[in-house]
Amino acid sequence: MSLGRLDILLVRHAEAVAVFSPGWEERDDERPLTEAGRLAAHELADELEPYVITGAYSSPYRRAIETIEPTAQRRGLRIIVLEDLRERRLTVGQRDDWREHLTASWADPDYVVEGAESGRAAQRRGAAVLDLLRVRHPDGGRLLLGSHGNLISLVLHTLEPAVDADFHLAMPMPAIYHLEHDGHGWRVMGGHGFVQAAPRN
Repeated sequence: MSLGRLDILLVRHAEAVAVFSPGWEERDDERPLTEAGRLAAHELADELEPYVITGAYSSPYRRAIETIEPTAQRRGLRIIVLEDLRERRLTVGQRDDWREHLTASWADPDYVVEGAESGRAAQRRGAAVLDLLRVRHPDGGRLLLGSHGNLISLVLHTLEPAVDADFHLAMPMPAIYHLEHDGHGWRVMGGHGFVQAAPRN
């Protein structure tokens, strides 16, 4: 059976309340968008207005859901939560040396802080989501996915080896990357900032 072409618009969330802000220290998954982030989410929906989107999925984290919500609502799409779109847990708890661990994890994909997740494990998890969606949508279409910078960078790295820690650290909020499965495999079509290279049909 021939499968249809599947497009993925992979979205990094907009600006959220800062990590370990007062009141959110133990509730990282629940951090909402800031006012600027909510505005950016609506601007993203404006950018995507001409595009046909046939499904919406998100990380369970509030900031990811809130980023794609305006786009999904305009089309009457229900956002389906996929646990494996969650952010990669680089370290555990608040620590000032997270950049050192990030650098080490990009140098060695099996590097892991106790209680956290290696880059390789997160990469496999992200790639498995793409494969799952390919099976769920055999007729193709265009899907909107809300996720997080570290996981997105690792997924992109599987397709574009030049993606590295610097790419991740420079990724804007929000950002959107266009992936396509043409029946043979996934490829990165474009993206950075809002949207680029997604066909308007």
